[in-house]
Amino acid sequence: MRYSHTLPIKVLVYCPDSSATAHLTSLLQSPTIHTQIVQSLTAVRRSLIQDSVNLLLIYDTPDNALADGAFFYQEIIDSAKPVVLVQPSISHHDGQRLLEASFADYISLNGLTQEALMRSFRLLTQAHIKEAEIHYLKETDWLTRVQNRTSFYNTLTKLINNQQVKGGATALVTVDIDNFHGFNQRMGNAAGDSIIRSLCHRLLICALNNPVYRIGGDEFAIILDVNDKTQTTAEIQKLISSLIDTLRPAFQLHGEEHILGVSIGVSVAPKHGKNPDTLLNHANQARARAKHKHGCSYSIYEPKKDPKPVFDGLIESDLWAALKYEQFALYYQPRVDLQTGAVVGAEALMRWHHPSHGLIMPTDFIPLSEKTGQIVPMGFWAIQQAGRDLKTLEKAGCYLDKLGINLSFRQFQNDYLARTIQRIIARDNIDTQVLEFELTESSLFSNDEHVRHSIEELCKTGIEFSLDDFGTGYSSFALLQKLPVSTLKIDRSFIANLPHNNDDVEIVRAIISLAHNLSMTVIAEGVETKEQLDCLKAHQCDQVQGFYYSQPVTLPHLISMINGRSIALL
Repeated sequence: MRYSHTLPIKVLVYCPDSSATAHLTSLLQSPTIHTQIVQSLTAVRRSLIQDSVNLLLIYDTPDNALADGAFFYQEIIDSAKPVVLVQPSISHHDGQRLLEASFADYISLNGLTQEALMRSFRLLTQAHIKEAEIHYLKETDWLTRVQNRTSFYNTLTKLINNQQVKGGATALVTVDIDNFHGFNQRMGNAAGDSIIRSLCHRLLICALNNPVYRIGGDEFAIILDVNDKTQTTAEIQKLISSLIDTLRPAFQLHGEEHILGVSIGVSVAPKHGKNPDTLLNHANQARARAKHKHGCSYSIYEPKKDPKPVFDGLIESDLWAALKYEQFALYYQPRVDLQTGAVVGAEALMRWHHPSHGLIMPTDFIPLSEKTGQIVPMGFWAIQQAGRDLKTLEKAGCYLDKLGINLSFRQFQNDYLARTIQRIIARDNIDTQVLEFELTESSLFSNDEHVRHSIEELCKTGIEFSLDDFGTGYSSFALLQKLPVSTLKIDRSFIANLPHNNDDVEIVRAIISLAHNLSMTVIAEGVETKEQLDCLKAHQCDQVQGFYYSQPVTLPHLISMINGRSIALL
């Protein structure tokens, strides 16, 4: 970011000492600085809220900021603007205490030049703007530009916590399009994206000052923060009435009208839950019931009408029991070489054989395990079990080029990830030339430096890495340049509409070309039809996996498939 992008710098100056105002004004005389001087903390608070300010400069006695370790300006420091304390003289010791108290900088005016002051302002302003840009990208949905799931959880958590103190209620309204997957299959992803943007626009009109979030593919949420509990029902009904009227008309797409049903689910804290996950689950259950009605419809959560899902009662202790009593198992989805038709690899996927609920799929227990941190020991178990299964394959005379195992973002938060995996590999003598770890972009963004260090340490053992769900994030191409990734897996969302959607065909062709130019292998996920397969073969995709060939299978079944040497291409 160039300096010109941050000019003029808008500086709010708090100077209760009128005798020092003239001196400060002379120092701040510059066409690149816009200065507003105030003499009361009330005026400071008002300006920080109402005016566009880049940073705050405080000229006051150091005692206010440092006496007894109490920070007189803590409320202002917490305003998310860089705060600079200016004094005729500040010792190095006091300066360090100011920085520890979250002041952005401290400046001694003895011998200070205007250029030095400007340099400090420019650097602080650029850093603050860059930080704001990063924060915006992390919490903004790329398609609709409304806030994303991360921001949704942060806001909902704060509102529920505040509500317990001040009273009131928080209503959660979730919205999605009925059978949107079918619409995407018929019309293509580009048309689906256009509908998503139109839906979001309508929601923003209805929501007024209430925030709108995109929390899934076609799933949106609106949060109502109601101060007076007695007005909760009226506020909900007012919003729902507006939503029904606004969402009922047909959506316009390329000059044609598409009538799409929209379902709305509502839950209210604390009545229907006291944490974000429970509140969201209950709103989703209500929305599922609304789908049984015709057209645009809504339901408010009712325990008797919206019973808990079968696996809603799973808790942390269940997962520990699953590890202790060996209830987990690995299933394998074959990867097929498009030139030979042979099974050349597989992806390991966890299943849970629960003593009461039977076979539980990953979507029903992985989110809980990531939230509680239990995904870390579960991940180590998966690597250990995969090593044992590789030995079983070898004894059966079956050999794979690669066996993929997923590493989640939560696993990378463990400081001992690389060291523990290296210990498992050495103890069980696992063939690292076959082992491959599948990464997602969310894991790579959790802590960039730590992730890179972990990957580099694991690379030393001979393990290779693939990038899963490629093409769904804005950062994929940057990641390819700085991480030792040898394989790209094209996300199933781009495969679903092949070969009928020209945009998806071009995206797939470009990804394959990019990967091959970087000497990488390309695997297409979610292949279900011969048309998809033929399109991928025509564009020289290397491997595929999906239900067209096989769903995830047990190890004995995988051995039978490999012993068959190849799968006939239909």
